[in-house]
Amino acid sequence: MDRGAATRIRAAIEATLGEQGSYPSYDEGLVMADVRFRTAIHELVKEDRALVAEFDVLFPPIESRPRRGGLPGGEPSEGAAGAKNARMHLAGMSGWLHGLIDGPSGNLPA
Repeated sequence: MDRGAATRIRAAIEATLGEQGSYPSYDEGLVMADVRFRTAIHELVKEDRALVAEFDVLFPPIESRPRRGGLPGGEPSEGAAGAKNARMHLAGMSGWLHGLIDGPSGNLPA
């Protein structure tokens, strides 16, 4: 496993979580970021079936629901709920990567 890639992905997740926004596209952007980072982490650990299985159990894909009626003016709480779920997922993924990078041995598994 590539320790540098794990560190870069974690840093990118942290930068994403540090971004603040209240506009509607922010909510959608967090959900999209969750999908992208989930894919990147999957690619990073794909050679280790145990890590893939652990990751899949901890971070199942988030279901993205369109706003009511698919209209941009849908219920604001729907977008906010998706954004909150994505933020929690991203924070968890960051912590999971931290555990891989700085685990008990201080080394990534081979």
